[in-house]
Order: sequence, then C-alpha cells, then structure tokens
Amino acid sequence: MVNGKTIIGAVIIALVAGLAAWFWWSGDERAIRKQLARIEAVGSKTETEPPVEGLVKATQLAALFSDPCRFTVQEGRHEGSYGRKRTQEHILMIRSWFAQVAVTLHDIIIERIENKTAAVRGTIRLQGKDTGGALAEAQEFTAEMAKIEGKWLFTSVTFIEVLER
Repeated sequence: MVNGKTIIGAVIIALVAGLAAWFWWSGDERAIRKQLARIEAVGSKTETEPPVEGLVKATQLAALFSDPCRFTVQEGRHEGSYGRKRTQEHILMIRSWFAQVAVTLHDIIIERIENKTAAVRGTIRLQGKDTGGALAEAQEFTAEMAKIEGKWLFTSVTFIEVLER
C-alpha cells in the first residue's frame, strides 16, 4: 500500500527532475542569446569613443567567433574563412567607417540546438553616422554556432541584404 509520504516524495523528485531538465536545456539558449547581446553592446560606437576602447571592443567581438570562422556575403558574392586575428582586423576596419553607430539585432530565432551546435537567424541593423552623414543599414543573417570549450562561438555567418522599403 502506498502512503501519503511516498506520493509526496515522488512528486517532489519529479518536480526537481523537471526543473533540472528545463534549466539544462534552456541554459544553452540563454548562453546563445547572451552572445548575441554582446554583439549589440560591443559592436556599438559613440562619437567620443577613444581608439583604444575601439580596439578592446573589436577584440571582444572577434572572441565571439571560432578560429577560423566562415563568412559569406551573398550580395557581394564574397566568401572566406578567417582566423580570429583577421576577423578582428575586419571589425576594426568596419568600425573605422563610422563616427557613431548603434548595432541592434531583431527577429532572432534560434532554429535548433543539438549536439553542441545551433542554428540562428535574424536581422542586424546598423544605424549611425559615417563621414557622409546619417546611415541606416539592415541585413538578414544566418549563423551556425558551436559550443567550443564551454562557450558558444559563431562558426559560420552568412549575410543576406534586405531590400529597401
């Protein structure tokens, strides 16, 4: 015969197991979203940003990518794999084009997380000022990520230009 204490114990064990499983699986999604938020935080630039701070931010951005990482820009038909140092150089070059820029990510969808890999898609928007005046640029992207040494890193990024509205 089953008594009340056995039933309560089984319910508590089931709840603890359910919560542990939920935190385990949602932990990867949270970590991926945290990496995406870092792109917004360290990708943005103020007009008064010192060059040393720009170098630090470029280094932090490059650390989000695997070594090497494959980049594809469909509009310009450009494709290549770059090491972390080369990625950092490209980030510095792009940041130098802007006096001020805000980087925002929109419509982020994590399509799959399995076997320490993930597929992500969304839209990246750059809004700011370059040498010619105000600038607003939006591009859709798809990305593959992998959990490498406990960190979610981008292993492949493809940019698809969004049509002007």
